[in-house]
Amino acid sequence: MVTNRNFRAGDILVACDNAFNIPYGYWGHAAIMANENQVLEATDTFPYIRVLPIEQFLQDHPNHAQYRPKDPMIGANAASCAIDYLEKYNQNVANGMQRPVFSFFGPSPLHDPWETVYCSKLVWLSYYYGTGIKFLNDYFLFTPEDLDTILQRDDRFQLIYRHPDFQFLINT
Repeated sequence: MVTNRNFRAGDILVACDNAFNIPYGYWGHAAIMANENQVLEATDTFPYIRVLPIEQFLQDHPNHAQYRPKDPMIGANAASCAIDYLEKYNQNVANGMQRPVFSFFGPSPLHDPWETVYCSKLVWLSYYYGTGIKFLNDYFLFTPEDLDTILQRDDRFQLIYRHPDFQFLINT
């Protein structure tokens, strides 16, 4: 897939679709750019945290929005934190520990990185531990819809791209 956009470490990608065959707008997906060519994401299949080419993300999630921190160091620090987290996760797996596991449920609070992870929690953790930015959560889960709503209003971030059909239909 060819795009005329550029991507930077720390850019946040929010899609209004998902891998669960839930219709567009009801449940989404989120990821963070590790660098200008690779996306870091949490997914429900093993390995739960992984890196993939940006082209793959764009193909899988065409209806998405792209946000960028206005301060490039904020993005670089969040991406660095995400990469460190991936490396620690891979070390855990190599040592026979499946931590964190992909789950939306369980006793794990949002700020706990090692019990559970899901896509938008990974972005939240990367910004919280990498930059000190604490995105507010309105319900039990910190969803892609929450992330999109917050980033639209946060003056530290700018909207780079929004697909014309991108929208969430409910506040999850």
